[in-house]
Amino acid sequence: MNTHDFDLNSDGVITDDEVKTTQSMIDIELREEKAEAQRKMAWVAVLSMVAFMLLPIMPFVPDNRLETLASLSDMLFLSQASIVGFYFGATAYMNRK
Repeated sequence: MNTHDFDLNSDGVITDDEVKTTQSMIDIELREEKAEAQRKMAWVAVLSMVAFMLLPIMPFVPDNRLETLASLSDMLFLSQASIVGFYFGATAYMNRK
């Protein structure tokens, strides 16, 4: 970031108001990037649960592997559902303010 980014009215002088305005715009952009990353993580978690749920019905999965998949599914669904739940909880909390 250079000094031209802070000089909002292009008069060559950077005032405290311009610095505060620029800082608040940067903060908003960072919050939006964080929210977008959290949204993507939640979608990946949901899609991975759906994919893992469909895996046992695929014809290329041998029957002897189904027990292994069943033992892994508990921890996978618990962890992925925690990610999704945290996302919705954090979103609801942030919208409450």
